[in-house]
Amino acid sequence: MKRLKAAVASVLACATLLSFTGCSSFKVIDDEDVFFDALEEAAGIEKDETIHEKNYTYNGDKVEYLIYTGDGDNFYLYMRFKKADDAMDEFDEFYQAFDEVKKDDEFEGNSVMSETRTRGSVVFNGEIASDNSLSFYHMNQYFFEDSELFGGVYVNDNVYIEAYSVNGSKRDKEKITKFLKELGFPKP
Repeated sequence: MKRLKAAVASVLACATLLSFTGCSSFKVIDDEDVFFDALEEAAGIEKDETIHEKNYTYNGDKVEYLIYTGDGDNFYLYMRFKKADDAMDEFDEFYQAFDEVKKDDEFEGNSVMSETRTRGSVVFNGEIASDNSLSFYHMNQYFFEDSELFGGVYVNDNVYIEAYSVNGSKRDKEKITKFLKELGFPKP
């Protein structure tokens, strides 16, 4: 009987852990219009306020569609790679760097990290120390000093997405949360 209770407790713990990561439930955003719609609805950013480009090359990899924009302290990126492996490689690089930052005690706060063969997410809400190995698509001056990070980085199939705030206000964080909710992605 004790073994049965322990087995049930283990199953429930694993189910709870999976529900917290939310990684298994977010979808592929394979249509850039979904991303544009979320930007407009959640952040008030119009398509013509973004950098968007078809058939882009990033670090030698072919990207079918790129969308990038910043709004004050908030940054949004959508890259639909030609190959799913390239999107996963980009995500894995971020995942490993974030894991290293955590191991080196350069990040204080809450984070949830999840990675499978074709899908992953790193969701964060906390402070990061200056001069660390973490970088996003668009590196900016904030990372040369201790900074507050809020948001997430996601990959699903061939699509890589970043949505985060650096030293953002409460309103900035609300926009990121609303944007991620609009996409159905895990939020900090």
